[in-house]
Parts: sequence; structure tokens; C-alpha cells
Amino acid sequence: MVDFSKYYRSYRYMQDLLKSDFTHNYIEEALKDGDEGKDSITGKTNEKVIDMDWVIAIEETLPYIQKAIDEQESFAIYENRVLLTLIHKALMFVDDKYSKMKDVPNDSYNNITMNRHLELNQQKLEFSVNYVNENHENMAENLDVEDIESLSDFDRIRRIRQELNECLATPLMKEIAKEPQVSPPLTQTNLLKENPNFKKAVELWNFLDTYKKQGFEIVGEEYNGKMSDENKEDVYLAMEFQHFMMSITTNPALRKMLQEKYEEENALAKEESDRPEKVKEMALEAQIEAVRKEETEIRLKEIREREKQILDLNSEIKSLKITLDQKEQQILTLKGQISALQDELDNTKNELKETKLKLLEAQKEIERLKEETEKLTAEITELKETLENERVSHAKQVEQMNADFAEKTRIAEENFANQLSAKQKEFDDAQTAHNEYVTKLNTDNANKIAELNTNHSNEVAQLKSNYENRIDTINKENATATANLKSDYEGQLTSMKADYTSQIKNYEKQIADINAENAKNVKELNDNHAKEIKTITKESEKRMADFEKETTKKMNDTIADVKKKAKDEVRQAEKTAKEKIAEAKGENKLFKKKKEVFEAAYAAGSVGLMAMLAEKYASEGRTDFADHLVSATAAIRAIMIAPTPKGLTLTMYTHGSAKLLKLYAGVTRYDVAIADTVSSFGGVEGQPVFISFAGVEGEVANEIAAKIKETADCKVTVSQNRRIQSTGIIGIYFCGE
Repeated sequence: MVDFSKYYRSYRYMQDLLKSDFTHNYIEEALKDGDEGKDSITGKTNEKVIDMDWVIAIEETLPYIQKAIDEQESFAIYENRVLLTLIHKALMFVDDKYSKMKDVPNDSYNNITMNRHLELNQQKLEFSVNYVNENHENMAENLDVEDIESLSDFDRIRRIRQELNECLATPLMKEIAKEPQVSPPLTQTNLLKENPNFKKAVELWNFLDTYKKQGFEIVGEEYNGKMSDENKEDVYLAMEFQHFMMSITTNPALRKMLQEKYEEENALAKEESDRPEKVKEMALEAQIEAVRKEETEIRLKEIREREKQILDLNSEIKSLKITLDQKEQQILTLKGQISALQDELDNTKNELKETKLKLLEAQKEIERLKEETEKLTAEITELKETLENERVSHAKQVEQMNADFAEKTRIAEENFANQLSAKQKEFDDAQTAHNEYVTKLNTDNANKIAELNTNHSNEVAQLKSNYENRIDTINKENATATANLKSDYEGQLTSMKADYTSQIKNYEKQIADINAENAKNVKELNDNHAKEIKTITKESEKRMADFEKETTKKMNDTIADVKKKAKDEVRQAEKTAKEKIAEAKGENKLFKKKKEVFEAAYAAGSVGLMAMLAEKYASEGRTDFADHLVSATAAIRAIMIAPTPKGLTLTMYTHGSAKLLKLYAGVTRYDVAIADTVSSFGGVEGQPVFISFAGVEGEVANEIAAKIKETADCKVTVSQNRRIQSTGIIGIYFCGE
């Protein structure tokens, strides 16, 4: 911005000097009379008018601060802590003004037109003004320039912020970042008083403490054509001065006369200033004597009252400074406690997240096992049906064999009814062989069933070991079914034995009656019957062997198939579990990395919000706003919008804890999260809201700010956070419930 300070001083001096001048008033009245209503001023003015005193004060001190940092080999000495505190003090001072100006455009276009035709004592004058002023400010991309005058006023503020942050990033300032900052008043050590670098730092400290002005003005005006009387009078003065300049330019004699008169007036003024002080006092004494005593008494009274007020204010300021120091110490203590709690909460949060991931995987595994259990239940049911069918078939075969044997016995009894006595021994042998065969058949069947039960129990036990206790119900059902099957089969065998026992008793009674008649034919019948029994036994054994072989093959095939499926499913489950664990570890690692960025963003955003709150409390006239700031610290919330490999995340972040509000899978556009972001606010109407962004365009942050202003009626400040490296993060900071 052009420095018009001397122009304005000359402008005010000219106004005062010409106020009672006849020529000035005469020409001005003529200019007013020549107004035909065609004067106009159009356009708009959007501008940040900055008081450059504080800008220059910080700019001039920054090289000394940088030199003071470069010259130190010691770390946590008092003077270095003064530098650290001063940098934070200056950065907060600058950020307060920067945050209010950064979103205000510097875009102006104005056009002023005025024409006058005058006749002054037969002198004709024509004035024509066509003033065009166009200004479209663009922020500089490179702030590291040698000539800072080439930068705009606002870019110079940006440059100051950049250099202050660079000072904080030096090894020395990082090393002492956690040391307590210095509280006023400063202790005037030899280094602070004698070292030129630290002397300039102390001067800036005092300047910032005493600077009470706002430091800038934001102008937003639109001109629709009408020119005010005040504007016209300013242009009239310019026209008059133009008339004077053109007159002495075209009239050398007039210039010479005016120069001589100017020199005479200067000589008289010098002579007046050189007169003895006593003569001046005598000339003035008569004029001031009458009011001197009264004025003196009034001034003395005012001075006494002001001195008392100053003492009271100094006492109050001292008390407030002590209170502020105590509060600052409390804040530092609380920050330490918060940091420790934050670390503890981080660990707990990570453990909780891992536990949740494991629980989620376990729930998925349970669902999968339920499905497998249902499949196994169906397979076992089918297997039981197969076993039941085979058992029934076997029972039918045994029954058929018994029926065949009974039929042969009946035929033999009919054919050899008269020779029963002789065939008694044959029948006894056949009966014994049959009983042995039945016993062997029962034993073999019992062994096969026991073997099947044992194999099945072992298989169930193996499945139970692989799937923990998920298949317990299936085992119980299978055991019950097996017990029922065995019970049914044993019942049938008992019934068969009872029938055979009854038949034997009948046979024994008949044999006793005809024993004598059959004695002589026993040997022949025994030989014939032995051959028949041998043939029948071979056929029966072959059929049983074939049946057992086929049954065993089916059972083994079924068991092998079940085992194969179970092993495949276990391998697939283990593979899936390993993939899930690897994915969870990757997400946990990514979360830890994001956590560092979140903490850095949260720290910077909290400072910005605290500055807004401090301004708000101060504007409300609160004298104890330090207490309010301490309590507000615990209530700070941040809603973070950040990208992950899966998409955008919307996360609520507080002191050391984060809560995922929503995941936008596969989404990269930030504006989709705006509605959900605004809806996440609660109870913040009328409160300050601070928005920072890094690694992402500012339009989205500005759109969020507009939505918050519209829905929550909040004062919102948007700031780009250049201190963190991020692929894209937006933080919205506020004091929640």
C-alpha cells in the first residue's frame, strides 16, 4: 500500500490554512454553482487498510531474533526462554489479525468524473476530472524476496507468520519447546540489556504490550453513481490546487512574486522565534494571568485524580498479572496432565480397537461355524439315515436267513417227521452252529458298530478340537442317535433270542417224544445236514463279507469326504483370519500414522480457537476470562475430515481420544462430508468455530464455514495450516457440551 501519511498531513494543513482565504472560498463557491448534477462516483472498494507500524516493528526485529537463535550454544537459559515466549507472543498477535483479514478480498474498481465551466472576473476556466482506480490483489507465491516493499501489505503479514514459524522450527526452539514460558515483567539480565539482538527483542516485547489499536480496518463500499458533498469538496480542493499549479507554471512573474513573499514570511517567523524568551513571556503574561490560577487549580485537581486512578489501575493490573501468571502455570500443569492422560488414552484406544477387531472377526467366525455346523448336521443326518437303511437291510438279511433256515427246518421236520429221533443230533448240531453263527454275526455287527462309533466319536472329537465347542450339540445328537440305534438293534436281538429260546424249548419237548425213533438215522442226517449247513454258512459268510466291505467303503468314503471338507474349511478360515489380522495390523499402523497428524492439527486448531475465545471474552468485558479459557480447554472438540486408503473418514477428536463418526468408502470428494459435519454440531450456537485445513483446497473449508454460519449462527474463522505435512485434512474446532 502507498504511504500517504505526509500527503494527508499536507491535505489537512491546506484545509486549515485556506479555511478563511477569500480566493479559496470564492473559487469553491463558483465550483459549487457550476454543479449541473452530472458528477458521479461508481464502482466498489474492498480493501484491507493495515496500520504498518506493527508490521514494520516485527519485520525490523525478526533478523535480530534469528541472529540471537543462531548465536546460542546453551539451551534452556532464561534469555532463550524469553525468545521462545516472544515468538509465541508475536505469532498470536499476528494470527489474531491475520485470521480476520485473510478471507477479505482486495478487489477494487472506481471511476470518478466531474466537469466544471467557470467565469471568474472575465477569466474562463475549465476543469475535467476522469479518475480511474483498479486494484486486483493476488497473493504472492514466493514470499522470500529481498525487497519486502515489492510485496503487498497483506503478503508482508504472511511473510512474518512464515518467518515466525520457521524460528519455532529451529533446533534450539524445538529443544526448549516444553520449557515454561517467561511471565512478565522481564528480568533485565546483562544479556538482555547489552546484547544488540536481545535488546531489539525486548523492544518488540514492550511494543506488543503497549500496542492497543486494532491494527487494521476492513473497507467494503459500493458506489452507485451519487457523489456526496464531502467527496465533491475534496475534488474542489484538488481542482483549486490544479488551477494554482497551472497558473504559476504559465506565469513566471507570479511565481517569483509568491516566492519572494514566502521568503519574507519565513524571515519574519524566524525573527519572531529568535526574540528573547523574556519578551515573549511579557507579551503573553497579560493575556494568561487572569486564567492561570484557575487553570492551574483545575489541572492540579485533575492530575491528582488521574494519579489516583493510575495507582488504582496499576494495582489492579499487578493483581491481574499475578492471577494471569497463576492461571498460565495452571494451564501448563493441566497441559502436562492432559498429555499424560492422552498417552494413556491412546494406548487404551489402540487396545480397544484391536479387541473390537478381534471380536468382529470372532463374530464372523462364529457365523461361519454356525453355517458349517448346519452343513455338518445335515451330513450327519444323512449319514444316520444311511446307517439306519443299512442296519434295516442287514436286519432284513438276517431275518431272511433265519426265515430260510426256519423253512428248511420245517421241511426237514415234515420230511423226516418219522425220523426226528434220528435227526435230533443233526438238529442239535445245526442249532448249535446256527447259534454260534448268530452269536458271531451279532459280535461282528457289534464290533463294526463299535468301530464305527469309535471312529465317528474320534472324528467328532477332532472337529470339536478344531472348532472349540461349537459342534457340541451335534455330538450330543449323534451320541443320542447312536445310542438309540444300538438300543433298537439290541432290542431286536433280544427279541430274536427270546423267540429262538421259545422255539428250542418246543423242539426239546418234541425231541424228547420222538428221540427213540430218530436215533438210527442220526448219522446219515448229520452228514447230509452238515453239508447243507456248510454250504449255507459259506454263502452267508460271503454275503456278510460283501455287505461289510461295501458298508465299510461307504463309511470310509463319507468320513474321508467330511474330513477333507473340514480340513479345507479350516485352512480357508485360517487364511481368512491371517488376511484379516494383516489388514487389521495395516489399519492400526495407518491409524498410528494418522494419529500424529491429527495431534499436530488438533494442537494448532486449539490455539486458534483459544485466541477466538479470548477475543470473545475480552469483548464481553470479562475480567476473569483466563479462568474461562482454562475451563474451555477441556471442552474443545474437533471434527476431522481425512482420507484413508478406503475413503474419507469423519472423526470426532478430543483430548487424546478419537471416535469414528462415519466412513465414506471409495469417496475422495470432501464436499460429500459437509452435511454430516454440520449435523455433528450440538449446543454451539453463538460460539466461535475455528476451521483449519492442510493439503486440500480451501474452497471446501470455506463452504463448511458458510454452512456453519447459516445453521448454527456462529462466528467462524478459516485458516490454512502450513505447519503439518498431510495428504489432506480439515479440522473444525469448537467448544462442545
